[in-house]
Amino acid sequence: MGLQADRENAEQLLTEMAARRSRAVFILDGLEDLFQKFSSDPNQQNALRVLLTDCPYWLRSLRGCSLGLIIFVRYDLVQAAIQQNLHQFLIRSRRLRWEREEALRLVAWVCGRADALEEKDVVRTARVEELSRILQKVWGLKMGSDRSREARSESWFLAALSVFNLQIQARDIVNFLAVTARHSAQDFGKWNDRLLTPAAMSKALPECSKKKIKEVEEENHVVRDILQKLRKADAEQKRVPFELDAVGLDRSEARILEANGILFQQEDQYWIPELFRHELGFKAERRPRILAVARLVQSRNDPA
Repeated sequence: MGLQADRENAEQLLTEMAARRSRAVFILDGLEDLFQKFSSDPNQQNALRVLLTDCPYWLRSLRGCSLGLIIFVRYDLVQAAIQQNLHQFLIRSRRLRWEREEALRLVAWVCGRADALEEKDVVRTARVEELSRILQKVWGLKMGSDRSREARSESWFLAALSVFNLQIQARDIVNFLAVTARHSAQDFGKWNDRLLTPAAMSKALPECSKKKIKEVEEENHVVRDILQKLRKADAEQKRVPFELDAVGLDRSEARILEANGILFQQEDQYWIPELFRHELGFKAERRPRILAVARLVQSRNDPA
């Protein structure tokens, strides 16, 4: 049941609901569509700040209140709106993120649905280490033979599909599996210990990168404009790591990309996730340091 209200009577209606001991939870989503100029418009920033901080405080002030408010909002909108005491706000909030266990469980579920795993009946309840062992049948132990010095397949997968705020999206995982499976079919017979081959996993990244950026640009117009600047940067300067001046970004634009997990700063150098690097046309110096950068990001976010 929605609340039929406008700016003139909303407060009165909520107060009356609280007085009647009514129980309700209001859920807000899609704020990025309403506040498309949040990064530069002070009015939109103020509106967001009131919604995120003042509204919950006001609801708590209603005596005997059984009204709740759940707001789904991207981190970059929060960062633009709450420029003071951001850390305290985040402590009181809940950040939704997919991490290793959720990602591996989804991979196992998809492979089970495709009859590519015999253990499909246990993937919902298996512990994460058991999932890791089961999935070696899908992508092997390493991105090469078991005795090679290549990265472990699971670690490579997580690092390649994650952005720098340590999040990995379900749709990216499913797309990666589909593209990799198609490429792996061309390597049939080359590997007998796995379904997805190392070459296919590597080949899938550029295609996945193209789709990822298309989706981000459709959903986040602020980020879209910055990514377009990176597309137009001098090709000779488009190498990771890079300095902001070399690709024409200023610090405020960098902060927006950092909030969205698309940039990571290490001293005066910046890195781009593999899922964005390919489609933006950035080249890696020597061999891409996928796992090394992932470890730096992890240590920055979780010093302990």
